Amino acid sequence: MEWLGYFADVIGIFGAVFALFGWRQARQVRQELESEKNRQNKKVTVVLQCGADRLELPIELRRVELTRAEVLGRIGMLPMKVKGQRFSLDYVSTIEFARQISQIIEGEGDALLTIPCEKQELDQFDVTRRRA
Repeated sequence: MEWLGYFADVIGIFGAVFALFGWRQARQVRQELESEKNRQNKKVTVVLQCGADRLELPIELRRVELTRAEVLGRIGMLPMKVKGQRFSLDYVSTIEFARQISQIIEGEGDALLTIPCEKQELDQFDVTRRRA
C-alpha cells in the first residue's frame, strides 16, 4: 500500500507542472490578445488629396473599422455642393485602393489612407459648409 502514496506524489508533481505550464500559456495568450486589441484600436486618417489640396475626413476610423464600405460611407457623409448628388471618385474602384486598405489593416500604429483625386472630384465636396 506504500506504493500508492508514491504514485499519488508523482501524480501531484505532474499536475503542478502541467498547471504551471497552463498558467504560462494562458498569460501569453492574454498578452497577445491585449496587444492585438491595442493594434486594432489605432487611428486611421482618411485624406482626399489633389496635388497640394487636401481634404481630411472629420472623423478618424479605428483600424478594426477600416473596410472599403466604411471608407466610402464616411466620404458619403461629406456635404456635397449639389444637394442629393452622390460623390464619384475613380480611385476607389481600383485594385491599388484595395491594396492600400489591406496594407493598413495588416500594419502597426496610426495610419494615413490617402485617396488621390482629380481637381473636379475634390471640387464636388462643399468644404465651406464642413468648416463652419
